[in-house]
Amino acid sequence: MKRLNGYPGWFFYLLMLSMTLCAATGLAMYPWVLEFKLEWELPMALNGQWRLPLVSTHALSAAVLLMLLGALWQVHMRAGWRKKENRFSGIFMAFSIVLLMLTGVGLYYLSAESAQLAASLAHSVLGLSLVGLFTWHWIQGHRVRMQKIHHAGSKHRSPRQVLRQHSLAE
Repeated sequence: MKRLNGYPGWFFYLLMLSMTLCAATGLAMYPWVLEFKLEWELPMALNGQWRLPLVSTHALSAAVLLMLLGALWQVHMRAGWRKKENRFSGIFMAFSIVLLMLTGVGLYYLSAESAQLAASLAHSVLGLSLVGLFTWHWIQGHRVRMQKIHHAGSKHRSPRQVLRQHSLAE
């Protein structure tokens, strides 16, 4: 079972589910951004009956994701910061998430059309870039774990012992 150190076993799966739902529904709404915000003519149109379920699922999964990220702050982010591991991608992801939250609120409450357009475009670009940032963060974290396991192999310890000792040090 995949785990994040310091969290229950189900936490990782709920985090991945909420991130996947948020990303998938966000990507599904891109044609509407192009059509309604940028006023592009698209060769195909999305059915309007999907708008409310997609927007609702996107908002709900984003709310769950923000709660889970608050929990990640307590252990995962602070431990990574102390160990000086994966800081660059972590900082950019955290900054992007804060901006996504602010632009998401702006999509609901900004009244000026130009402000709505700016919030929508920023939200769309940040959301798409966050998928790449998360992938990079995950790959970098995997490399760090593999280096620790490889280093531990030279000391005749099992990878499980290394990871257990590493998690106890947090």
